Amino acid sequence: PFRIRARLKKLLGLDQSGGASERPVVPRFDVTFELPAGSSYVTKAKKEDSLVLASGRGPNPIATGCSDGTRGTCRVVGPAGADMLTGPTEHETRTKKAADVPDSERLACQTLVLGEGVSVRIVNVLGEEMVE
Repeated sequence: PFRIRARLKKLLGLDQSGGASERPVVPRFDVTFELPAGSSYVTKAKKEDSLVLASGRGPNPIATGCSDGTRGTCRVVGPAGADMLTGPTEHETRTKKAADVPDSERLACQTLVLGEGVSVRIVNVLGEEMVE
């Protein structure tokens, strides 16, 4: 918190940046979320943010019933730009089977954004009646 290492490096001439070290730029991508009623909104997602996290930056976040991908309530449909998302993990596949989630849907908490062009339809919106 006091940046003692940085100060010592600068005093000893070991600091090559000439000052405070720069943080790497984390890429951010637009993600489109379509609501069940048909309207949509766009948020920014950092590389490897989950769809749940990205949706939380908008006005209508995805509803979740757990924090670890065990309920299967944070469902999204038809990801456009699926190649810009991580593939299903073993955990996601098991949860989808146990919760009878169709193969055409993904669990938003287990799906990470890797690039531009992602668009999904939210099945359960926070604050609205859940589809089971």
